[in-house]
Amino acid sequence: MSLQELLNGLPVIASLVVIEGLLSVDNVLGIAALAKELPVRQQKIAIRLGLAGAYLFRVVALFFVAQLIANTWVRWLGAGYLIWLMCAHLTRHDAQEGAGKSKVVAASLAGALLQIGLMDLSLSIDNVIAAVALAPKDPATQLPVMWPIYAGVFIAILALQAIAPHAMKLLRKYPVLEPTAFILIGLVGGVLIYEEAYHLIIGEVLHIPPYFKFVVILGVIWVALLYSASDRVRRLLRPLIRIAKPLMRAFAWVVGLCFRPLVWLAVLARNAWGNKEA
Repeated sequence: MSLQELLNGLPVIASLVVIEGLLSVDNVLGIAALAKELPVRQQKIAIRLGLAGAYLFRVVALFFVAQLIANTWVRWLGAGYLIWLMCAHLTRHDAQEGAGKSKVVAASLAGALLQIGLMDLSLSIDNVIAAVALAPKDPATQLPVMWPIYAGVFIAILALQAIAPHAMKLLRKYPVLEPTAFILIGLVGGVLIYEEAYHLIIGEVLHIPPYFKFVVILGVIWVALLYSASDRVRRLLRPLIRIAKPLMRAFAWVVGLCFRPLVWLAVLARNAWGNKEA
């Protein structure tokens, strides 16, 4: 690698460090939110394993990025799961009132780890594809230059390790960040669906700029904090929430049928874990 190639790659690395780190806020908050209902000792285990899974899946996704780009069904599945996770968790209290219990299996360590692992995998695919979109192209082959991607994602992982311990404290201080985390996760799934649908219908590859995703993340968090602090904002958003909840319940039920085997596995794992502890 020449000095010129190194100098050309440095701005890409810097951009990836900032953008990938900030875009991973939804991943960190999602892990903390899914672990929040567990006992304190299990919360720490779930967060540590969830972060380890996020790092592992990002590394694996980097090595299989060509296959991820070629096989769109992987991204469809990942996007569907992220949207289902948002809808199921944001409407779970309604399910509890109507059926006596939540249909989202996260009341045990095993159930939480299953959901966290699937979320990590889906978000890792999105983050790595975003990193590829930022990378410069080789003039000879027109393929992405990979070394800046490897370096940028690796440094972003180190940055995540530094900020992750504060996620649970933030959720305790600002409870509104828990539903916000699932909204952000669902938005990532919605962006993936939009990109894949655009490619399917138009026939051209579309990548939403990571900078735009970053702005959206900041905007959603800002609105959520306003919603928590202002009665006026709550009144303004109440009609939108009334419309959105039935749609989310319907989506969670339909997509949940596809993931029902995974939910059954989580139930079996929960029961096995409970018998072991007993």
